[in-house]
Amino acid sequence: MKKARLADGQVVLAHQYNKEAHAGELLCADPGCTAHMVFRKESLTHGASAVRSAAFVSKAVSDHVANCTAHEDFAIMARQKKSIEQGLKEGKTIVLNLNMNLTDTFNNVARDLVCVASTLEKGNYVTASAKSVEDILDYMKTIEEKGGQPGLDKTVVNYKGKTMPVKDFVIDTKDKYRDLLNKLYTKVDKAGPESDLADFPRLINFKATQNTKKSEKGAIRGTPMTFVKDRGNRIVLLQKADVPAEFEKTLRGENVHVIAIPKLNYGEAKAVLGRLRAQADQVLYLNMHWKVVGAHQFTPVETPEPAVKPKPEPGQQTMFGL
Repeated sequence: MKKARLADGQVVLAHQYNKEAHAGELLCADPGCTAHMVFRKESLTHGASAVRSAAFVSKAVSDHVANCTAHEDFAIMARQKKSIEQGLKEGKTIVLNLNMNLTDTFNNVARDLVCVASTLEKGNYVTASAKSVEDILDYMKTIEEKGGQPGLDKTVVNYKGKTMPVKDFVIDTKDKYRDLLNKLYTKVDKAGPESDLADFPRLINFKATQNTKKSEKGAIRGTPMTFVKDRGNRIVLLQKADVPAEFEKTLRGENVHVIAIPKLNYGEAKAVLGRLRAQADQVLYLNMHWKVVGAHQFTPVETPEPAVKPKPEPGQQTMFGL
């Protein structure tokens, strides 16, 4: 796994690990698990033809609690990948179940409520359960390698009984951020002040801003997006990761994949909408919140970004280059 927990509760990523700075016991990243971990540094493998990235490993899966969200059970993953491959050959829909709690700290009651059966017709789909963002990325890679674009087009993500095409679940272009913002804004006039505006979970690449990297405390912000609206108005969407204290140091300055529920504060969104309707030629700022409640929701981006990133065509599905 790419994460471990230090004795003080802080979560450290494998590429951040420094034996002197992080001296002491290493534990599983899941706060409910006490399995001991060891650091495995980056090394050459497969006849020195490939690099095995740094990671934290445990002696055995049995060291982890039964409902651990962090350990990698290779046997289970292998079986589910085989099912996915067979389903792709048969032209079936692939359903990736988000068996993850994204709204509060994990507990047994909440965990049992998370994975709700898909509403798709039985027999026409194959399912795979994902307890972490690493699982989702791994499944998506398998689907793309074995089924190509047609396989991805027939893949949906299930969360609490509702499904979304994986191409919409992955937010990796400005157009997709625009679509999400517009979708959330359709709820402003229908919602009440007691609730935030929220939508289906999304997979995003959250990259901290330079100001976030320079600060030791304060808001953890990702790359802002600017959208041109009617009558010369502009909205600057400020992305914010709402995280517990034990993740602040880990995510500050990091480039990570995150699965989280997107939210707008009702009062803030209502005020911005009112100004959009009443005035012209103004710049308005709006916070998009991505709440992270557990280490299972984020993992480092390990593939280096190209110096000049190609600009996708409108609506193009880039899938983070997986």
